[in-house]
Parts: sequence; C-alpha cells; structure tokens
Amino acid sequence: MMTTGLSNKRMIQDLGSFASGGVIEGESLSRYTTYRVGGEAELFVVASSSDEAAGVFRYAKRAGVPLTLLGAGSNVIPPDDGIEGIVLQLRHETAAVEFLENGNVLADAGFNIVDLARVCARRGLQGLTSIAGVPGSVGGAVLMNAKVVREETGALLEKVEVLTSTGRRRVFKRGEMSFGYRSSMFQGAGMLILRAEFRLEPGDPETIIRDVEDEWKQWRSRFPLDPPNAGSVFKRPEGDYAGRLIEEAGCKGLTIGGARVSEDHANFIHNIGGATAADILGLIDLVRERVLEKTGVCLELEQIPLPVRPQDR
Repeated sequence: MMTTGLSNKRMIQDLGSFASGGVIEGESLSRYTTYRVGGEAELFVVASSSDEAAGVFRYAKRAGVPLTLLGAGSNVIPPDDGIEGIVLQLRHETAAVEFLENGNVLADAGFNIVDLARVCARRGLQGLTSIAGVPGSVGGAVLMNAKVVREETGALLEKVEVLTSTGRRRVFKRGEMSFGYRSSMFQGAGMLILRAEFRLEPGDPETIIRDVEDEWKQWRSRFPLDPPNAGSVFKRPEGDYAGRLIEEAGCKGLTIGGARVSEDHANFIHNIGGATAADILGLIDLVRERVLEKTGVCLELEQIPLPVRPQDR
C-alpha cells in the first residue's frame, strides 16, 4: 500500500477513467520484459496513447505517487521484489502514427520501432532502415539513442515532444537536441517523451520493404531473443568491444543461478531458465569485476535496473 493518502482502489478508479489501456494491481513485470524477470508492479497502467501517458504522469505528480516508465521492456532489469507505485507502460497496439505533409512521420512514444519502419516502408518512405532491428519502442529508441549498425536514432529526428518534470508540454527541435553513444539529453532530465518526428525521404516501396525486412532478419539471426535476454549488457568502451574484453577475461559461459553469459555473444546474458533479477545483476557485477582485473577496463552498464522514476532523475 502506498503512503500517499490514496488507496489503491481509489487510484485504480481514477486512472481507469482516462487510461483506456487498463489498470492492473499486482501485475508481474516478468510478462513485460525480454529477460522474463521481475516482481509485481503495485499498479500497472497501460497508456494507449501519448496523451493518456501524459495524463498518468500528471496524476502521479499531483498525488505524489512513485512513477516508473516501461516501454517494450527490452533494455531493463526490474527488481525481484517488485516496484512500488505506478508502472506506466508506453507500448500499446493503439499507439498512433501520423504522416505529415512534409513527408516526415510523427509517432507516439509507445509505437514499436520495427512496426514504424515497416509502416513507413509500405508508404514509400525511407530513413528508418538503420534502426529497423531495434526490439523496442519509439520512446526507448529516442531515450537511448538506439542504433543497429549505421545511423543512430538521434540523427533521424526532426522534433521530440516531451512532458517536463513540471507537467508542461515542450517540443525540442533538431538543433536543440543532443545525443551521445547510447545516451541522450532526455536521460536523467525528468521528462516523459510523448512523440517523435522522424525525417524521411521518398523512395521505392518494394526496395524499402526489402531493406527493412533484411535488416530485421540479420539482427534477429545475430542476436536472437531466445533464450530470453535484453541485448548488449555493457556499452562499448572507447577503442574496443565489450564482448571481446569479456571473452578475454574468460567469462563466456559464466553462470549464476539461471543467468549465463552467452557462449555466442559474450556481451549478452541469457535467462537459461528460472533466472531472477538478482542472478542477472550478480552476474553483471562478477563480469565487470573480472574484466577490470584482467584488462584494467571498467565496463559501463548499458541496461537499466529499474525502478528509474522520471521525477527522481
């Protein structure tokens, strides 16, 4: 029970009046993360649009309720003992996409990035092929400046609409935004990403569709989601590769509980059955320790242990 003066029953009623995607008490987060780990969310709220997400964000701020954001669950590690307050999922099948007169596309933060690339390809709009393998949402791709092989998400953006920590809407244009390797100005800024506008160019639909599907197939063949995993665990250190350093430190196949360092891609951790978040985090610490001891390099974590609350960033 949260100590806000509001009962869960009252908040379920309040949130249900404008969060049409659903409000669930005690929902297991393992159902919504690619690692398939995590305890229960005290209140799990699905926003079916960016406007609904804004409503939940403002409600949590007014009520003083802890709020944790969850997109496609592809780069996060939720705790085994669950998350207090509201967990807001920004991925939903009704998330909107709008094709603009200038040829660009405006997408809700909850829109799946691969689906977006496919939808645009069918309309003969190119530019998203380079992130067509990212197994996440538009908001997550913007936040982490996601990249598959070539161009990063930040280089494709024209505008990003956010809700600031005070609940005010603001639009950042291309020249006002800054991005780095697996990072953006939106991390740690207390903002809720609502929508993103991508710069696109016209092209041949058949060619673009083929390129998008090829990118997706190549990504999935190199980095399958079975056994369950969340992609690259550590950021690439300058001038080297995390996977190479992990292999050099003899960590391939290293196991704690149900978590194992991949034998195929050393910078991946697999849930080989019954893994807990504690297993994964313990293995992360052990790998980092061994790599530092062997190579002198301190690996920086790319994945995000939850909860990370916008108002606390």
